[in-house]
Amino acid sequence: MSKFMQKLQSKIVRVLDKRDGEVNAPSNIPALVQPPTPRQIYHFRKQHGVNLGSWFTLENWLTPSLFQQAADPKSSEMDVLRGLGPQGAKSMLENHWAHLIDAGDWRWLVQHGINTVRIPVSYYHFLPGHPDPEIRRLMHGTEFEPFAEIYTNAWKYVVSNAIQAAREFHIGVLIDLHAAPGAQNTDSHSGLSGGKAGLWDSKEYQKRTVQILVAMAQEIVKYDNVVGLELLNEPKNNNRLMSWYDEAIGAIRAGLGNDAQDLPIYISDAWDTNWYSKYVNNHSNPASFLVLDHHLYRCFTNQDQSKSASQHANEVHPSNNGPSASMLANASKETQGSLVIGEWSAALDPASLSSYPDHGSKLAAQREWGVAQWEAYDKHCAGSFFWTLKKEGQDRGWCYYTAVEQGVIPAQADRFKAAFREGKHSVQSLEAQGQMKHQEAMQAHVAWWSQHSSNPNEFEHWRFEEGFKQGWNDSMTFFFGGEELGGSEIGFWGQWKRLRTEAHRKERGNSKMVWEFEHGLEQAIRQFKETLL
Repeated sequence: MSKFMQKLQSKIVRVLDKRDGEVNAPSNIPALVQPPTPRQIYHFRKQHGVNLGSWFTLENWLTPSLFQQAADPKSSEMDVLRGLGPQGAKSMLENHWAHLIDAGDWRWLVQHGINTVRIPVSYYHFLPGHPDPEIRRLMHGTEFEPFAEIYTNAWKYVVSNAIQAAREFHIGVLIDLHAAPGAQNTDSHSGLSGGKAGLWDSKEYQKRTVQILVAMAQEIVKYDNVVGLELLNEPKNNNRLMSWYDEAIGAIRAGLGNDAQDLPIYISDAWDTNWYSKYVNNHSNPASFLVLDHHLYRCFTNQDQSKSASQHANEVHPSNNGPSASMLANASKETQGSLVIGEWSAALDPASLSSYPDHGSKLAAQREWGVAQWEAYDKHCAGSFFWTLKKEGQDRGWCYYTAVEQGVIPAQADRFKAAFREGKHSVQSLEAQGQMKHQEAMQAHVAWWSQHSSNPNEFEHWRFEEGFKQGWNDSMTFFFGGEELGGSEIGFWGQWKRLRTEAHRKERGNSKMVWEFEHGLEQAIRQFKETLL
């Protein structure tokens, strides 16, 4: 057995044997000799994901059967409660939470290359059952306070049926606060049907939402397969949002203390991608793992409807320099890879398919659109989450099951996982490839700077060499992460680079040439992927 595999087994496999899903990860910067831990692999791997929409936060167009007795206008979860009353709503919802997603679903997801799920939850799922009365009091005065009794068991279902059940299948979980007090946007998926983003009209609600997020973070950080906490789903963009992000991130980091590094924080770009890309880059550091979430749909606006499926596909496919592809590339560059597509679909307005004469051509056009997106997100993003896994009635645009079955998106979401399962690469072959790539990269690096620098002696090329070796070995550990986490790819390469560079500074001394270590590590991660695929 190679030294690499011996190190891997001693550092990773024994940790994976913990069955409760909780670990105590070190709060300091890990040493360079320490290979990525299971928690780090969950957090930093590329996330091939799907949303579990309308499991907890209800949406009438996804699960209309739950809205049959809802009060008018039958569009939000509040309407369901008002229509059914406390006893009827509690019985129906607990049955729904217990059975919508089961072991068969988790197994199917793993078989199709899904390694992470995004789960929309609301403040009223979290607060009523909390053991701390001070946390429960955060429900007071909110729209859902009269219905708190309905939700006393909701968070138990989130933990047992979602977080812990997902971990049994080695699936990561992104917890997304989909509805805040007062509603953060005007859509009914924020829990209310009033069409008003009341969160932004109430300083009390804004403060309370921060407190809710801190308490939620303290709960979910216990689980190594929770990949992050998303502060708000699709918040209304306004001049308060950025400062509220500052407050929320600061409070969560302070509330977690030494565990702050163990929970990535995701923020919505509120469809102002350029601005919030800069925000994420400016606020990220080795102790602050921030991720930007963009939602990409092309079926709602007049402009969307004026374009055919092929036009939409051409605009997003990474081989073209279309506006959607360029937006993703620029955001990825600005955030140093900390970009995910938190929601996307294969859906199009019927107008975008009207020029295709028959069912077969429409299906092919929709497949072109779905595959183009998948290729773009795989190239430019650290993860993507299809919306959504299940929708009542077959719908190849919005239901992941149907989209896979009808071929509008690839059946295998993860190329790395597929290569791992097929056994295309052995440890020995990739170690040999790494040595060859390292020599080539080192020679090219030294030669370039010898030719393009007025003072070649000022460089510390040994830092580049160490960075390349580090990046290759880390990529190997992600890929050969045991049977449970094997087939993983470093997705959040920029944040991983921050961690390793900080360790390099501590262990090897700081200098103006530390950038050489960064370049070497980044090149190795990129070349490992090129070698593997």
